[in-house]
Amino acid sequence: MGRKRINDLLEQLKENQQKELENAAAIFTVAQVAVNELERQIVQETPDLKTPLPALPAAPSLTEKDELLKLYGSYNGCRRAAKERGIKLKGSPTWKQLAAAFSYAEALKLIAKSYIDSYPNSDIKGMTIEIKID
Repeated sequence: MGRKRINDLLEQLKENQQKELENAAAIFTVAQVAVNELERQIVQETPDLKTPLPALPAAPSLTEKDELLKLYGSYNGCRRAAKERGIKLKGSPTWKQLAAAFSYAEALKLIAKSYIDSYPNSDIKGMTIEIKID
């Protein structure tokens, strides 16, 4: 192969590389526009989860056994009230566990209500959602 032919091939190779770079840049630009549009749509459709939480009840105190007795009359009355509120407890929980369960159930109810009020959805009407805490 002559020198002129080699120079022509090198020149054609450079032109091809330049066209490949231009094509890659064009593809990147189109892809970036698509990604930006998807991100914009996601931001518009995603609820703002930084909405402040409602004021929550205080953690159970050591005197709540007395308060639970005043409210429900007995240990079994307290267990019945827990069951009516959807609180499921294994075995025979202690008074501290019962007090904590009532407190957490109330806090979770307030959080759920706040979320539902902020992001209403008619598809959840009449629905019961059970949360299992291990």
